[in-house]
Amino acid sequence: MSTHSEVTPTRDEIIALVGQLMYSANILNNTHRGNVVEAMVLAALGPEWKLVGLGWHPWDLERCRGSNRVRIQVKQCAALQLWTPRKPSKPKLNLGWKAKLPGYFFRDNPGEKEKIKESEGWFCDVFVYGLHGECDRNRADQVDPSQWNFLVIPTCDLTHGQDSLPLEEAKDRWTPVPWPKLSESVDIAIKKWASSSQSAAL
Repeated sequence: MSTHSEVTPTRDEIIALVGQLMYSANILNNTHRGNVVEAMVLAALGPEWKLVGLGWHPWDLERCRGSNRVRIQVKQCAALQLWTPRKPSKPKLNLGWKAKLPGYFFRDNPGEKEKIKESEGWFCDVFVYGLHGECDRNRADQVDPSQWNFLVIPTCDLTHGQDSLPLEEAKDRWTPVPWPKLSESVDIAIKKWASSSQSAAL
C-alpha cells in the first residue's frame, strides 16, 4: 500500500517545503547563503527597493527608474562552509569587474540597453558585502541577521578596473556595520556615489 500523498501540493506548500529544505540549516551552501543575504539587505532597505537579481544579473537590488536609479550588488562570504577547508585562506572580495555585458543580457532585458551608461565596469553603484565571521559550528547560524556584519562600498571609492580586494584591507577602509545600521550606511554610500557621479558629469 502506497504511503505517499495523493493530494497535489499547492504552490505555497512547495515554496514552504523548499524554504525548509534549503534554508533551515545553520550553515548554508554558497548559493543558498547568497539568497539569504540578499533578503537580509532587502529587508533592511525597505519597500522602495526591489529584488531584480534572480538568475544571472549584474546587480541585485534596484531603487527608482531613469536618472535617479540606484543599483546595489550584494555579495557575501562566511568563515564556515559545508565542507572543511584544506588550508586556511585569506579571503578576497570579488568585485566582478566586466569588460562588457554579454549580449544575452540585453536580449533577456530589452529595456536596459538605453538605460545603462557604462561600456565596462561593475554595473552597479554600491556594493553591499555580507560578512559572517562565526567559526564555531555550535554557535553559527547563517540565517540570523544579528550574526552578520556588512561592508557598504560605493563604486566611486574603487579603482577603475579593480576586480578584487583583500578582505582585511577592505575592513580597514570601510567599517563593517551590523544589520540595524545597514540602511543608514547604504544611504551614506548612495549620497557619496551620487555626488561623485555629478562631479564626473561636469
